[in-house]
Amino acid sequence: MSTATMTEVGVRDVARLVGSIDLNSLGEVEARKIMSYEHKALGYRPPPGSLASQAQAEAAKHPKGGPSPPDPALLKKAALSDAAKIESERGHPIPKSTVVDGIDLSNITEAEARKLMSEEHKALGFRPPPGSIAASAQAAAAKHPESKDEIKINPHVLTEAAIKDAARISTERRSRSNSPPQVDVNNMSVEEQMKLQSLETKLLDSTAGTVSAAA
Repeated sequence: MSTATMTEVGVRDVARLVGSIDLNSLGEVEARKIMSYEHKALGYRPPPGSLASQAQAEAAKHPKGGPSPPDPALLKKAALSDAAKIESERGHPIPKSTVVDGIDLSNITEAEARKLMSEEHKALGFRPPPGSIAASAQAAAAKHPESKDEIKINPHVLTEAAIKDAARISTERRSRSNSPPQVDVNNMSVEEQMKLQSLETKLLDSTAGTVSAAA
């Protein structure tokens, strides 16, 4: 299995776990936020079965929500994660808007751009091509080199963005008629298991419940 394909598998697997929220705690305000985030990321109205659709159905039962509404940041992360999962399951590239969220390329520094390039290169197994977040970041950073050594963005955010963009690029390079990449945990080599575990650990605080944990 190529490094890029393994990255696809890992990102799809993590999208299954990241951003899970208690629908019973949602009210109409939270449901509207989720719909807005997911609609913007997808470029079309989230379909039945999406997180946004489920949130609206649940919120109709308790419009004012529960006693402990979710953190707004978690709502956004959950919506973007679900948008990425939907597009991936349809054989489409992961929406780039879900990748660059939280990263302002117009203010990125050279050190941050190098971090993105390094992480995306490792996730792809080859140098990120033009149009990648790493290449775009390097071009943007070159316009304001005065803060070249500063890293203002959380390194974890940079790593996550690089890995997700690598998965997007890998998906684009495969035929859209192909099914999403699959992995047989019983036939993975030790090296592949370690690579997948490393990738998923970068995206999650733990690998519990992931493909790499089952390998």
